[in-house]
Amino acid sequence: MTERRWHPVGSSGNFMKWIEKGQKVEGAWEGSTPGKFGDLGIVKQPDGMKVTFPLHTVLADRLRRVREGAEILIEYLGKETSKGGRTFKNFEVMVGNLDDLISEAAETEADKEVPF
Repeated sequence: MTERRWHPVGSSGNFMKWIEKGQKVEGAWEGSTPGKFGDLGIVKQPDGMKVTFPLHTVLADRLRRVREGAEILIEYLGKETSKGGRTFKNFEVMVGNLDDLISEAAETEADKEVPF
């Protein structure tokens, strides 16, 4: 009998929670998708596996300037406290090519366009 290789249906790959300082995800940024408890980011790793993760405020803000398809590296820097005393999860986001960054001016213009 031939051995089968099973493939998941309706799955976007591995789900990762940002728990340990120093956690990293590297690959092609595929954008975000709505999740049950907020938006989720999707990165396709070099081995083809997709990793899905929660888009905390700082991470979502940084990824807003990255073009879909860009090679990125995300590192979780751990929990920090803001000047106002609130705890937040901090991240560093890097791109492999500066051409994959969306300029702040272009982002501001896009925000001005109201679709209704």
